[in-house]
Amino acid sequence: MLARGLTTLTAAAVLTSVFAVPARAEEEPASTAPSTSDAAGPPAGSTAPTSAVPSSSAAENKPAAQPQDEPPQRARVEVSASLDKDTYQTDEDVHFTFTVKNIGSTTAKGLLVSQDIGEPTDLVVPWDVGGWGPLRNDPGLDLEPGKSFVLHGTGKIREVDQTATVLRGVVFDATHFGVGQFSASAKVTPAPGHAEGLVYGDKNGNGKLDPGEELAGTKLTLRYVNGNRTLTATSGPGGKITFDVPGADYYLGGEVVDGWLFPWHTVRIGEHTELDVRGVPPLNGALKASMAFTQDSYRVGDTAHVTVTLSNSGSIPLTGIVAGCNRIGDGHILSGRGPGWGDLGADGVTIPAGETRTFDVAETVPEAALNRGIVVASCDFGYREVDIEHHAQADARAAVPGAKAVVEGNVGTFDNQGQVKDGLAGVKVVLVADQHCPVVAERTTDAKGHFEFLDVAPGPDFHLYFLPPAGWKVKYENPMWINVYGPPENHYPYRILAEEGDAPLPAVPVNPADCTATTPAPVSGAPGGTGGTGGTGGGQSSGSGLASTGVEALGLGALALTALFLGGVLVLGSRRRRREA
Repeated sequence: MLARGLTTLTAAAVLTSVFAVPARAEEEPASTAPSTSDAAGPPAGSTAPTSAVPSSSAAENKPAAQPQDEPPQRARVEVSASLDKDTYQTDEDVHFTFTVKNIGSTTAKGLLVSQDIGEPTDLVVPWDVGGWGPLRNDPGLDLEPGKSFVLHGTGKIREVDQTATVLRGVVFDATHFGVGQFSASAKVTPAPGHAEGLVYGDKNGNGKLDPGEELAGTKLTLRYVNGNRTLTATSGPGGKITFDVPGADYYLGGEVVDGWLFPWHTVRIGEHTELDVRGVPPLNGALKASMAFTQDSYRVGDTAHVTVTLSNSGSIPLTGIVAGCNRIGDGHILSGRGPGWGDLGADGVTIPAGETRTFDVAETVPEAALNRGIVVASCDFGYREVDIEHHAQADARAAVPGAKAVVEGNVGTFDNQGQVKDGLAGVKVVLVADQHCPVVAERTTDAKGHFEFLDVAPGPDFHLYFLPPAGWKVKYENPMWINVYGPPENHYPYRILAEEGDAPLPAVPVNPADCTATTPAPVSGAPGGTGGTGGTGGGQSSGSGLASTGVEALGLGALALTALFLGGVLVLGSRRRRREA
C-alpha cells in the first residue's frame, strides 16, 4: 500500500502486515485475530470441542486463575414474524410484525437479527433507515425476563418475476449463538405495468421535445430498484417506445447510447404511464465548476455554506445539471444531498450558454470531520449519473479544529510479519506542516527506533522528514507525506524501512523568524479569506529527545486552525465511480 493511499483508505492499514514494493512506508496494524473469548461458539445444539488435558508439570506451573467477569448466559426467547396480507402486488410495500419475547429467567442481552437475503424471494428490509431498529447493529437489544419487543417494519419485493416473498432469519444474542428463528411468507402477483412515450435527443438544450429531435432505434434498459431484474425496449419510428413490465419502481438511464447521454432517474410504472425519455449531447468540456466554503473553520453541527460556481462555455444551455458528491463515502465529506443543496441536489439547474451562475448550498458539518480536522466538499457536476468521467470536478475544504491525534512510528528493519527486527536509534524525525511556520516538532528515535508525537492537530497536509545517522538511509519515500487523524487511541504506527548505505539527506524547512511562541502562524484559508490563527505559533519545534519519555509540550495549538486546510484542490481520486443503483 502506498503511504499516500492512507488519505481515503485509512482502515486498509489494519490489513497490512508486510512491506510491498514500491511502498514508501506503512502503518503498523493492530492484531485483527479475535481473542478466544470473542470467538463465535458452535451452532446451537452442538457441543464445543474440548482441549487436551495438560500434563501435571504444566498444571503445576500454570499461574493462578484471575477473577473474570461472569460470561453472558444464553438467552431463552420466543421469536415470531407475520405479514399483514396473504398476497401482494409487485408495486406494494410489505408490512410485517416481528416479535421477540424473553421466556427465560435472566436478561436476554445483545439480541440481533440476521435476515436471510440470499434468495430472490427474500424480502428487502431497508438496513440504513428504519429497518430492524435496535436489532440491526451492536450493542443490540437487551430484554428483561417476561418482556416482549414488537417491531412493525416495512419491506419491498426483491424481484418482480417471483411468485412469493419470504421474511426469514435468525436471532443471535451476546453469546453469538442463534437463539431463535423466524419465517413468514406471502404470494406475489404482478401489478399492471404499461409505459409508453417518446425518446428524443435534446439538440438545443432547452429541456423539452422539439420537432425533429425524435430518436428511432434507441435501446433503453429498465432496472428494478430492489433487485437485479432488467428489461429492455427499443424505440421505433418517431422515437416511440413501450415497456410492458410488472408495475413497480425502476431505474432508467445512466448510460450513453449512440452518442446520447441519458440521465439516470427513477420511474414508477403503473397501468398507464407516460414516459418521455430525454437524451442530451455530451458536455465536451463546456462545463466548469468551482466551490468555496464561506468560512475558514467550523464546528461539528454547524451549518456550512458553500458557494458553487458553474460556467458554461458551450453554445447551448446545459439543462438538468446536478451535483454528485462524496462518491468515496468518507464521513468528513459533505453528502451533497438534502434541502440545503436546492435544485443541485434535486431536479437540476440550467446554465445558459456562455454564462456563469453561482449557488449557495448548505449542509451540516458531520461529526467525522472533527477527527479529520477538516470538512470537505468534493463534487462533480453534470447530467445525473451518466458519463461521470467527463463531469466538471470541484473541491473545497475548511478547518474543523478541536481534536488531537498521535503520530507514531518505528525506523529500522522488519521481519516478515512486519514486526521490528532491529530498530535504528538516533534518527532525527521532523514533523512538518504545509503552513507559514512549517516545523511543528522534532524527535529522535530511541534505542528501539521508536518515535512519537502527541497532541497533534489532525489534518491532511503533513510530512515526516527522516535524518538517519551516517551509514544509514531510508529506503523509500523521504520526506513522507502523511494524513493525521484522530482520535489518539485509533492511530496506527508507521513502519519506516531503513537500510545501510548513504543517501543525501532531505532539506528540512526552516521556520521563519516570526514563528515565535507568541506569534500565531497565519496560513492560506478558503478562497477569499485567510486562515485562522493559533495560540502558540503552531510551528515552533521542540528540542530533540527520546520519543519514549512522554514529554510532549509541542505547542501545536496553532495547527488546530492552520495546518488542517490549504488553498488548492484536494485530490480525492483520479477516477470517480457512479454509485451503484
